[in-house]
Amino acid sequence: MRTTVWICFFECLFIALFKFVVGLTSGSKAMLGSALYSLTDLVSAFLLIVGLNVSGRPPDRGHPYGHGKVEHLVTLLISLIVLLGTVLLLLASTFSLYSVDLRPLHWIGIWASLASLCLSHIVYRLVVCAGKQTHSAAMTAHAKHVRLDSVSNIAVIVAIGAAEIGFQQVDPLIAILEAIHILFECSKMMHKAINQLMDGAIGRERLVEARAIVADHPSVKAIKAIKGKHSGRGLSLDIEIMFDGRSRIGECKATVRALEEAIKRGMAGVDAVNIRYRPYSGADTMSVST
Repeated sequence: MRTTVWICFFECLFIALFKFVVGLTSGSKAMLGSALYSLTDLVSAFLLIVGLNVSGRPPDRGHPYGHGKVEHLVTLLISLIVLLGTVLLLLASTFSLYSVDLRPLHWIGIWASLASLCLSHIVYRLVVCAGKQTHSAAMTAHAKHVRLDSVSNIAVIVAIGAAEIGFQQVDPLIAILEAIHILFECSKMMHKAINQLMDGAIGRERLVEARAIVADHPSVKAIKAIKGKHSGRGLSLDIEIMFDGRSRIGECKATVRALEEAIKRGMAGVDAVNIRYRPYSGADTMSVST
């Protein structure tokens, strides 16, 4: 995973410098805007390195639940940086729209965008695989930024192509549309990061998945409640179940331990399971809370 992060860092550094030089050479404002966005990707990759180094530390006395939430803080910081860069791009592009430089753009921008597009797609697939394997929120957020960079490359190709046939206004207009799209994606990532920092509830489908594992055990007479939240890099579940009132305490505890292990083994991303039990009453009903 760390190898993937460092690959992302050097890829972002190369792409940002490459786009900036080509943007100056070709005269494309959309390319310069794309270079600015790639620069925010570079900062994103740097924060990702810092975040993963901290979140990977084991629990200690001061942080008994680990350091996983630092990834959500990194995600929020990444989103804020992208937001700042996008606002600057939007302002610069809007100004350029009303003072269009009629100097023709150079075709080198298209070839540079095609090369950047291919490289970004390769890195995007690499980061997505690493994010799924490690359940890393920050890694997933960075993958989305890399994907947006691919959209930026496509937009630059369209802008330069239109400018070459006489529509110079398309270049700053594409940059404005690109900025609006990034603002939309950025707002979604910020909302998700804040929700996870506040221990937001997990999706109902994950709760149903946990219920199926618990209900499959023959000793469980009823399931009173299942709740789940995001906790650090993983998920935390709280489950209340019922046993036959004639069951011995030792048998109940053994069943609880078996269920906790079964849930962790059968559900990806679950780090903590807290199961409470009490005697079964026919009036008790099952509840799945979100």
